[in-house]
Amino acid sequence: MREMAMKRRKLMGLAAFLAICSTSFSSDFFTLDDVLNRVKDTNPQIRAQKMNEESKRELKEKAWKNLVTPPVNLSNEDEWEVVEKYGVGLKELNVYLPIFEGGRTLNNYKKAKTQYEIAQKDSDLVGIAAQEAAVAKFFEALNYKKQIEITDKAIEALEKQKERIADLYNNGKLVPKSELLKIEADIENNRGINLENKQKEEASLGELARLLNYPVNSPLELKDFNPLQFLEAKAHITEENKTPVENTLLGSKEALKLDSANYDVKIAKAALYPTLYAKYTYEYRYVDGNGNLQKHKADDRDTFELGFRWILSWGADLDNVRSQEYLYEKAKIEYEDNLKGISLDMKNKLGEIKALYGKSLAMEKRANLLQENMDIDSMRYENELLTTFDYLNSVNSFREAQEDYYELQRKLVLAVIEYENLYR
Repeated sequence: MREMAMKRRKLMGLAAFLAICSTSFSSDFFTLDDVLNRVKDTNPQIRAQKMNEESKRELKEKAWKNLVTPPVNLSNEDEWEVVEKYGVGLKELNVYLPIFEGGRTLNNYKKAKTQYEIAQKDSDLVGIAAQEAAVAKFFEALNYKKQIEITDKAIEALEKQKERIADLYNNGKLVPKSELLKIEADIENNRGINLENKQKEEASLGELARLLNYPVNSPLELKDFNPLQFLEAKAHITEENKTPVENTLLGSKEALKLDSANYDVKIAKAALYPTLYAKYTYEYRYVDGNGNLQKHKADDRDTFELGFRWILSWGADLDNVRSQEYLYEKAKIEYEDNLKGISLDMKNKLGEIKALYGKSLAMEKRANLLQENMDIDSMRYENELLTTFDYLNSVNSFREAQEDYYELQRKLVLAVIEYENLYR
């Protein structure tokens, strides 16, 4: 009975595991939108960056608490004989409240807040990079899938021709055996091409599965993508975007980095100022000269202090200020240069889109013409009006044109996505 119960529990555990797997992975066709939506929720790099963001948030909360809550010290320091005789108890309570400290605590909080905002921007940027990587692998896998289809059609035509030539040769017709051997060699060559295409398709699907946080051997089925429909909805892209670079995700991150460097200067300068503070002390008990524990009188327990503390580091603080000021100047130079770089990337990406769009129109026309030529050559080949060599040249020309056009369309779509991301 116990053995049957254990088997039943194992089966139930297996069923639960399979249920979880079935909910986390579906064998339905993946569209581009499916890939974009899933990668931003499950990509390991995005989730890892979220942990970094949460760490920065905790540091911001810590800095905020240091800013608004005064330090409280509960202490009891007695000799062992007193503790042994009277036990452990509250001796005094101190509440320390800094009134002025050169803005050190305030600027520490502002810097922690800025670092948290930078981490938030980084999370968005990591998500964008993951989406772009997933889109690239999605298109790459589709391209190899298309090449497999084209090569399969070529193999099918060659197989038909092989049967025809073999039939003529076996029936004693005037057909040289070399013609049959050439066709068989061409079939094997195309099979080799397809084996390579299938291996590359599997590698692309494995990379895509990893980006989507699926097992790398998951049987992903991708739905073919129509770039023309996508590009029709993005017709406005050819017009230059008027959004100021400072308002973009990349631009705002650069501004935050500059702010962080400025806070470092202010924190360093705070060490040059004295600290003014107020202190409240509540003394509950004390040990008299005879070693006896005594309680303070109610009127003598409270003490209020107002004082200052100024620690001179003999030039070290000034050196630190100058060091941070140099770093701030460096940050300002990098800020201006990086904004120019972002603007240039936007301009170049728009130029790339226009060039790819014009080239894709020409490549579409070329692919259509070569397809029509291949269809004609296929009929001529079937009617023995064309040699195998010329037919394969026709097939390969169309295959290369189709591959170039297919790849060009996907480069165009990816460039559009990257251009839109630059203006986020």
